[in-house]
Amino acid sequence: MTIAAAYLVSEGVVLGADSSTTVQVSTPQGTSVVQLLTHSQKVFEVGCDSRIGVCTWGAGNVGVFSHRTLIAQLSDKITDKTTIEEAANMFADIVMPRMKEYNVPFIGYYMGGWNPEARTPACYHIELKPEERIINPLQQGLCSFSGNPLFFTRVFRGFDPRLPQNILEELKKEDISCEGLEDKFLKSFERASVPLASVGFQDLPLREAIDFIYSYLHITVKAEKFKFGPPSCGGPIELGFISTDRLFRWVRHKPFYSAIIEQEGE
Repeated sequence: MTIAAAYLVSEGVVLGADSSTTVQVSTPQGTSVVQLLTHSQKVFEVGCDSRIGVCTWGAGNVGVFSHRTLIAQLSDKITDKTTIEEAANMFADIVMPRMKEYNVPFIGYYMGGWNPEARTPACYHIELKPEERIINPLQQGLCSFSGNPLFFTRVFRGFDPRLPQNILEELKKEDISCEGLEDKFLKSFERASVPLASVGFQDLPLREAIDFIYSYLHITVKAEKFKFGPPSCGGPIELGFISTDRLFRWVRHKPFYSAIIEQEGE
């Protein structure tokens, strides 16, 4: 499972993800096993010296086509006048036929940057199926998470968001009347929780948005590492951003020798 996030603020767009991917490998005995690899790339600049970035989650590739290749194909079609929304739909036109060809059920993307002329920042949440596309704009000032936001929410709100409903369901199993209780119960949990600053703000400075994205990714990776069972995400965290006055820049980006360093124990 991938964790990915995007944050649209007035100064630009921040994109972030972990570096894990799962692959199914056939063994000599004819069986198959799933392996977790931790040096994949999920955040990309669209082309070179670009005003658009992409972050992906879901399927690690589309048949024989990597996300890197598909994004490169998109970069060949983008002009100086292409808006972020137009680029998102162009990308769906590229990816969806490949998904149908290789029977890939779902892929998600965040695409963000700034629009030409006015340099207004924009970011889109893209969910693709072989026969369906959902492309929605992100609201400025709110961070969008894809993957597993439960650990992050538990840390910042003080309780698991599933807890109130679970307690109500257990009360109902014991034939305890919950008439009129559900609304009061949920409101009491909300009053007891710690509100997220990002929800209260209409905007954040770009550096604070970067910090918020990193916090979400870092907390989730560590929680997955130390919980029972194999982790579903991990590897180096990557962060990129596009500010309205500049092109795509990296905050954190692993070098191509990162897997070699891990193997050597350095």
